Amino acid sequence: MKNKYLALILVLVLVLAVFSGCSDKEAKAPVEEDSEETASSNLKDGKYLIKMPVSDHGNYPMATLEVKDGEIISFDYNEYLADTGEEKNESNYSYKEGLEVLKNLNEQFMEKKDVDSIDYDAVSGATHTKASFKEVVNALLEKAEKGETYEPVFKDGEYEAKADEASHGWLAQIKIVVKEGTIVGVNYEEVAVEDMEGQKVVVDEENKPVMGDDGNPKTEPTQVKTGDIKSMENYAYLPSLDTAAEFEKQIIDNNGVENLNLDAISGATHTRDNVVSLATKALESAK
Repeated sequence: MKNKYLALILVLVLVLAVFSGCSDKEAKAPVEEDSEETASSNLKDGKYLIKMPVSDHGNYPMATLEVKDGEIISFDYNEYLADTGEEKNESNYSYKEGLEVLKNLNEQFMEKKDVDSIDYDAVSGATHTKASFKEVVNALLEKAEKGETYEPVFKDGEYEAKADEASHGWLAQIKIVVKEGTIVGVNYEEVAVEDMEGQKVVVDEENKPVMGDDGNPKTEPTQVKTGDIKSMENYAYLPSLDTAAEFEKQIIDNNGVENLNLDAISGATHTRDNVVSLATKALESAK
C-alpha cells in the first residue's frame, strides 16, 4: 500500500514539472509586435520630402511623407516628367503597367506603413519603379526617424520669363513649375520670331545624327516658320540644344540656380547664360 502512495506522489510530481516547464516556455515566448506600430513608432512629427536626380530619360521619382503624433498620416510617391513638372498619368505616359504599379505601391504603403511588408509582385512589371520606390521610401523614413523635416523653398505655381529681345531670330523663354515648394519642371525654349532659312541635322532611322567625314553631323536646309521651337528639326548646332537640356536638369536637381556646374558642357555659353538668367528672373516671384 505504501508503495502505491509513493508511486502516485511520483506521478503527480512529474505532471507538475511538465506543466511548470510549459508555463515557463509560454512566458518566455516572444510577443509579436504589430508591424505598423513598429514602422512608425520612432518617427518624428513633421513633413518630409525626397526628390531624386533627373534621369537620362527625363523623369525622376519624388515622395512626400507627413507624420503626426508619431503616425504616418499622408504619403505620396510618384514619378515626374522634367520638362513639364507633371506626374506620370494616362495622358502623358503610355506604359499602363507602370502607372498601375505606382498606384498599388502607394496604396500598400499607406495600409501597411512598412516598406518591407509590401508585396512587390502584386502587380507585374515596372521593376525599376519598384526598386526606386523602396530606395526613396527608406530614405524618407530615415529622415523621419531623425526629424530632418522639409521646409519649402518656393511658392507652388508656374513661373515664366522671356528675354528682352530676340537673338538671330530666336526669342528665349523659360517656364518653371514648383510643387510642394520644390522645382519639379523646367522647360527652356527658343521660339522663332520670324520666317527664315535654317539648317537641320540629318538623322538616321533611330533618330540619331548622321555624321559626315569631318566628324560633324550632316545638315540640310530647312524653312523655319514664325512660332517654331528650336530643335534638331530646324537648328544644326547641337551643343546649344544639349546645353539647354543639361541646365534644365541641373536646376531641378539643385532646386534653383545656386551651385550649378556651369562647365558641365563646353560651348554654347550664350545658351547657358540665357537659361540661368531667365531661370533666376522667373524664380524671383516664387520666393
